[in-house]
Amino acid sequence: MKLLHDTPPARVRAGFTLIEVVVAATLTGLIIANLYMVFGDSSKAIRAKTIEFDTEVEARRVLDRIAMSVIGAELSSLDVKSEAPLSGNSINYHVSNGFSENQVALSPVRRIAHDGATQISWAESPGSLSERKAVWTSHAARYLDGEIENGVDDNGNGLIDESGLSFDVEGQMVVIRLTIRRQAPDGTLTKKTLETRVTCRN
Repeated sequence: MKLLHDTPPARVRAGFTLIEVVVAATLTGLIIANLYMVFGDSSKAIRAKTIEFDTEVEARRVLDRIAMSVIGAELSSLDVKSEAPLSGNSINYHVSNGFSENQVALSPVRRIAHDGATQISWAESPGSLSERKAVWTSHAARYLDGEIENGVDDNGNGLIDESGLSFDVEGQMVVIRLTIRRQAPDGTLTKKTLETRVTCRN
């Protein structure tokens, strides 16, 4: 016997409508794009900080090497090859090898020099068959930070057109200035300029 008020069971909806799928895909795309931007900016900032740190570490390492070499030099043997008023981009010196016949025995000439481009190197007996050489950095700036080749003291330190490595002798003291620069993958340049003053021990 069939009751009059019986109705067929309601149909259960299966799956999503096209509009729901489009909305979900759009929201997912927006979330992924935002995450990509956040992580992309973070990785750029990390890379920039890493380049900045590496530049400073390299500048301090190279300056320390130069300073220690100059400190150990014989003061009377210092020879700064000037290329700008009162400064130069290379220095020649000798170190004491002890005494021979009551006289100081000097080492062969040693040179620390900037090549005018990006390298700073140390050499013993430069230009000879027995030359020994080591490159201390390939990231030197061509000119000291703030300077350009124009015959003017651009950075206001009293010197003109200083190289990325600059030596200035003041009495018994040698002023050493150095600019190291490195380029990030995005082309951004990071520079670090350091200065120190040393007096020869001998």
